[in-house]
Amino acid sequence: MAPVAPSAADTECVVVASEPGLYEIVRDDRVKILRINRVAVQQLADVDRYLAMLGDVVRDARLRFGRVRVLADLRNSPIRTQEAAERMRTGNLALYRDGDRVALIVESSLLKMQLRRTLVEYQNIFLSPSAAETWLTALD
Repeated sequence: MAPVAPSAADTECVVVASEPGLYEIVRDDRVKILRINRVAVQQLADVDRYLAMLGDVVRDARLRFGRVRVLADLRNSPIRTQEAAERMRTGNLALYRDGDRVALIVESSLLKMQLRRTLVEYQNIFLSPSAAETWLTALD
């Protein structure tokens, strides 16, 4: 599967954070979206480091764009332990505010159904990257 982030060579897209094998975050200035690819953090120390870095990226996006829009491609992400998943959820809840939007792209309807019970108001789950991006930018 191709990542949802445009090429970093695109002058309107900048890799703002990455850790090889764990994640890559691209800021797309054209559509004002943060594109997160393959979040493979599983160990608690990796989750904590990722959330600290993501906090900096989200704060910068909020200063640049006013609101935060995130397109997170989880299609190739490994399953996390319950403890790591809960820490990730708690950390994400602290990062985002009313008016922000987070679109999660998953690979199966079953996973979409399982994740649906953990959603908060500003999140939505999609099988299609284009549907996710449309939802993110629909009210802008």
